[in-house]
Amino acid sequence: MKLTKEEQHRQCMKEIKGTLLVVLICCIWHIATAFLLNGTGIYFLGMPAWFSVSTLGTIILALAGVTYLLKKVFVDFEYEAEEDGDDQ
Repeated sequence: MKLTKEEQHRQCMKEIKGTLLVVLICCIWHIATAFLLNGTGIYFLGMPAWFSVSTLGTIILALAGVTYLLKKVFVDFEYEAEEDGDDQ
């Protein structure tokens, strides 16, 4: 797909914001579940619930987020630097 420089910039910013949003969601999930479930004495998969839910949940959220980004946000376009004709 051919985009103008302005469209390329807009698309790059959209992809950056989407990626940061997925990272933020994963981070919030990981920290919140770890603190909320710590000290409850509940075990899941043979490990404390805070560890299992925090870690496995983050992995699932990350995979879902990346899948969403790849299908809905990211666009395949050529990003070529303009050549000035100078040999540097």
